[in-house]
Amino acid sequence: MQIPSRGGFSNGWQSWHPVPGVTLELFHWQGSQAGKQALVIAGIHGDEYEGPAAIAEFVSRVDPARLCGSLTAVPVANPPAFHAGTRTNPDGMNLARCFPGNPNGCATERLAAALFSRLVPGTDYLIDLHSGGVEYLFLPVAGFYGDPSPQNRSFAAARQFGLRALWRLPETNGVLSWEASKHGVVAIGNEYSGAGQLSVEGVAEYRQGIMQCLTAWGMYEAELSAPARQQLLFGDWRLAGSTGLFRSHVSLGQRVAQGQLLAATMSSRDTVLEEFVAASDGIVGGLRSKAFIRESNWAVLVLKESQVE
Repeated sequence: MQIPSRGGFSNGWQSWHPVPGVTLELFHWQGSQAGKQALVIAGIHGDEYEGPAAIAEFVSRVDPARLCGSLTAVPVANPPAFHAGTRTNPDGMNLARCFPGNPNGCATERLAAALFSRLVPGTDYLIDLHSGGVEYLFLPVAGFYGDPSPQNRSFAAARQFGLRALWRLPETNGVLSWEASKHGVVAIGNEYSGAGQLSVEGVAEYRQGIMQCLTAWGMYEAELSAPARQQLLFGDWRLAGSTGLFRSHVSLGQRVAQGQLLAATMSSRDTVLEEFVAASDGIVGGLRSKAFIRESNWAVLVLKESQVE
């Protein structure tokens, strides 16, 4: 006999109105057997496309009869930004820095509060899918919190997702995966490509990663594949201190040496406003793809490398 669906959602696709004026589509399925509860979410930034496409494809191919426990999948968590094609919302706020939200705040804070309060409580596992959007490029990475040890369930989940690189995520307040982690949720946050494009390979790898994790968590009956050889990456973005034209001297995935010139911000008179130099040896894990850069924007991400033991 079907057990009651959590959160008031019925089984299948449905429209949800988290706040007045916002309608999002989500897929929910409560399996016939009790089990863990997983949330797969994308589209927190409105200009990121691999995650929404991967969730839609995954749901179209999944066999609900093989699901155990509860799965909620949200392809586009931020319809206002998605329909505007922008990273930030019409009120200028970045939803990915607003969790757990404020029900009495601005429009974006109210949306964050509705999403967090309805979807996170009771969740055991969270997969948060991102990409570089219009303004950035990212190496494909599965991100985790904490130490890269087998006992760390976030690290284990990132490994199981199956991407070739594992990134120790910065513990940034307001980010959904980090805020959920504070509530005991096993959370990972992934990145893939960007520049406003839709990577076919990224969609396929994200779709497969969702399946891999659900299978490893005992929530789906499928064959579990062993992850390919993976590398560990550590580091955070360098922020721009000037506004101008961003001129990169390296490419995504390139190995760089300490002291190497990575990029520069140029004025309209072709004078150098700022240079970005590698603080250590590493690999270029992220780059600004949009040529115009503002002060405090992400500029370049160099990551230190290590092998997974």
